[in-house]
Amino acid sequence: MKPEYGPVFDQIGATFNIKDADFTPDSTSVLKAIFDIDYMPKDSLASNPLISSLHRYLNMHVKSGVKESNISLAFVLHGDSTKDALSDAAYMKKYGIKNPNTYLIKTLSEHGVAMFICGQSAAYSGISKSELLPEIKLALSAMTVLTIYQSEGYSLIKF
Repeated sequence: MKPEYGPVFDQIGATFNIKDADFTPDSTSVLKAIFDIDYMPKDSLASNPLISSLHRYLNMHVKSGVKESNISLAFVLHGDSTKDALSDAAYMKKYGIKNPNTYLIKTLSEHGVAMFICGQSAAYSGISKSELLPEIKLALSAMTVLTIYQSEGYSLIKF
Protein backbone atom coordinates (compact mmCIF):
# COMPACT_ATOMS: atom_id res chain seq x y z
CA MET A 1 0.00 0.00 0.00
CA LYS A 2 1.33 3.43 -0.94
CA PRO A 3 0.95 6.47 1.34
CA GLU A 4 -0.84 9.57 0.05
CA TYR A 5 -0.66 13.27 0.91
CA GLY A 6 -3.43 15.81 1.35
CA PRO A 7 -5.98 17.17 1.63
CA VAL A 8 -4.49 19.71 4.08
CA PHE A 9 -0.77 19.34 3.27
CA ASP A 10 0.41 18.25 -0.16
CA GLN A 11 4.00 17.31 0.68
CA ILE A 12 3.97 16.52 4.41
CA GLY A 13 1.99 14.13 6.56
CA ALA A 14 1.53 11.09 4.35
CA THR A 15 -1.26 8.72 5.37
CA PHE A 16 -2.64 5.39 4.24
CA ASN A 17 -6.22 4.80 3.17
CA ILE A 18 -7.75 2.28 5.53
CA LYS A 19 -10.68 0.60 3.84
CA ASP A 20 -13.39 -0.97 5.99
CA ALA A 21 -12.00 0.41 9.26
CA ASP A 22 -14.10 -0.58 12.26
CA PHE A 23 -13.41 2.66 14.11
CA THR A 24 -13.41 6.06 12.40
CA PRO A 25 -14.37 9.52 13.56
CA ASP A 26 -17.84 10.84 12.84
CA SER A 27 -17.80 13.82 10.46
CA THR A 28 -19.08 16.01 13.32
CA SER A 29 -16.34 14.91 15.73
CA VAL A 30 -14.43 17.61 17.60
CA LEU A 31 -10.83 16.53 18.03
CA LYS A 32 -8.47 18.24 20.49
CA ALA A 33 -4.97 16.88 20.99
CA ILE A 34 -1.76 18.02 22.67
CA PHE A 35 1.42 16.31 21.45
CA ASP A 36 4.24 15.77 23.97
CA ILE A 37 7.47 15.89 21.93
CA ASP A 38 10.84 15.11 23.47
CA TYR A 39 12.49 13.10 20.72
CA MET A 40 15.72 13.74 18.86
CA PRO A 41 16.27 12.02 15.51
CA LYS A 42 19.45 9.93 15.26
CA ASP A 43 20.50 12.11 12.30
CA SER A 44 21.09 15.56 13.78
CA LEU A 45 20.56 17.11 10.33
CA ALA A 46 17.07 15.60 9.93
CA SER A 47 13.74 17.13 10.84
CA ASN A 48 11.85 15.77 13.82
CA PRO A 49 9.29 13.21 12.57
CA LEU A 50 7.11 13.78 15.64
CA ILE A 51 6.51 17.37 14.56
CA SER A 52 5.38 16.16 11.13
CA SER A 53 3.03 13.73 12.85
CA LEU A 54 0.73 16.72 13.41
CA HIS A 55 0.59 17.17 9.61
CA ARG A 56 -0.36 13.50 9.34
CA TYR A 57 -3.02 13.92 12.04
CA LEU A 58 -4.63 16.79 10.12
CA ASN A 59 -4.42 15.06 6.72
CA MET A 60 -5.78 11.77 8.06
CA HIS A 61 -8.76 13.21 9.89
CA VAL A 62 -9.78 15.77 7.29
CA LYS A 63 -9.51 13.05 4.63
CA SER A 64 -11.83 10.90 6.75
CA GLY A 65 -14.46 13.65 6.81
CA VAL A 66 -13.76 15.70 9.95
CA LYS A 67 -13.86 19.44 9.28
CA GLU A 68 -10.48 21.07 9.82
CA SER A 69 -12.29 23.71 11.88
CA ASN A 70 -13.26 20.92 14.32
CA ILE A 71 -9.63 19.98 14.96
CA SER A 72 -7.52 21.82 17.55
CA LEU A 73 -3.89 20.80 17.93
CA ALA A 74 -0.94 21.88 20.03
CA PHE A 75 2.52 20.57 20.85
CA VAL A 76 5.19 21.21 23.42
CA LEU A 77 8.88 20.61 22.81
CA HIS A 78 11.14 19.63 25.69
CA GLY A 79 14.14 17.49 26.49
CA ASP A 80 15.97 16.33 23.39
CA SER A 81 13.61 18.21 21.02
CA THR A 82 14.29 21.64 22.55
CA LYS A 83 16.68 22.56 19.73
CA ASP A 84 13.85 22.13 17.20
CA ALA A 85 12.39 25.47 18.36
CA LEU A 86 15.44 27.51 17.34
CA SER A 87 15.30 30.14 14.61
CA ASP A 88 17.34 29.42 11.48
CA ALA A 89 19.98 31.93 12.60
CA ALA A 90 20.31 30.45 16.09
CA TYR A 91 20.34 26.89 14.71
CA MET A 92 23.00 27.86 12.17
CA LYS A 93 25.14 29.38 14.92
CA LYS A 94 24.88 26.25 17.10
CA TYR A 95 24.81 23.46 14.48
CA GLY A 96 26.11 24.94 11.23
CA ILE A 97 22.88 24.45 9.25
CA LYS A 98 19.42 26.02 9.11
CA ASN A 99 16.79 24.45 11.34
CA PRO A 100 15.37 21.45 9.42
CA ASN A 101 12.06 21.93 11.30
CA THR A 102 11.34 25.53 10.28
CA TYR A 103 9.10 24.60 7.34
CA LEU A 104 7.20 22.05 9.44
CA ILE A 105 6.58 24.59 12.19
CA LYS A 106 5.56 27.39 9.82
CA THR A 107 3.07 25.22 7.96
CA LEU A 108 1.50 24.03 11.22
CA SER A 109 1.26 27.62 12.43
CA GLU A 110 -0.62 28.53 9.24
CA HIS A 111 -3.26 25.98 10.31
CA GLY A 112 -3.66 27.31 13.85
CA VAL A 113 -1.53 24.79 15.74
CA ALA A 114 -0.35 26.18 19.09
CA MET A 115 3.35 25.49 19.70
CA PHE A 116 5.38 25.76 22.88
CA ILE A 117 8.85 25.11 24.23
CA CYS A 118 9.45 24.08 27.81
CA GLY A 119 11.10 27.00 29.60
CA GLN A 120 12.87 24.63 31.96
CA SER A 121 14.42 22.67 29.08
CA ALA A 122 15.27 25.89 27.24
CA ALA A 123 17.03 27.33 30.30
CA TYR A 124 18.87 24.05 30.90
CA SER A 125 20.02 24.07 27.24
CA GLY A 126 21.04 27.74 27.33
CA ILE A 127 18.34 28.80 24.83
CA SER A 128 16.92 32.31 25.17
CA LYS A 129 13.50 33.47 23.97
CA SER A 130 15.18 35.68 21.35
CA GLU A 131 16.62 32.55 19.70
CA LEU A 132 13.22 30.91 19.11
CA LEU A 133 11.21 30.74 15.93
CA PRO A 134 8.43 33.36 16.22
CA GLU A 135 5.75 30.64 16.06
CA ILE A 136 7.05 28.96 19.23
CA LYS A 137 5.89 30.34 22.56
CA LEU A 138 8.03 30.03 25.69
CA ALA A 139 6.15 28.23 28.49
CA LEU A 140 7.02 27.95 32.15
CA SER A 141 7.39 24.20 31.60
CA ALA A 142 6.20 21.33 29.43
CA MET A 143 4.43 19.96 32.50
CA THR A 144 2.46 23.21 32.78
CA VAL A 145 1.39 23.16 29.12
CA LEU A 146 0.40 19.50 29.28
CA THR A 147 -1.56 19.91 32.51
CA ILE A 148 -3.49 22.97 31.36
CA TYR A 149 -4.26 21.65 27.88
CA GLN A 150 -5.48 18.32 29.28
CA SER A 151 -7.66 20.16 31.81
CA GLU A 152 -9.20 21.98 28.80
CA GLY A 153 -10.21 18.69 27.17
CA TYR A 154 -7.19 18.03 24.97
CA SER A 155 -6.12 14.40 24.71
CA LEU A 156 -2.45 13.68 25.29
CA ILE A 157 -0.55 12.09 22.44
CA LYS A 158 2.84 10.77 23.47
CA PHE A 159 4.98 8.59 21.21
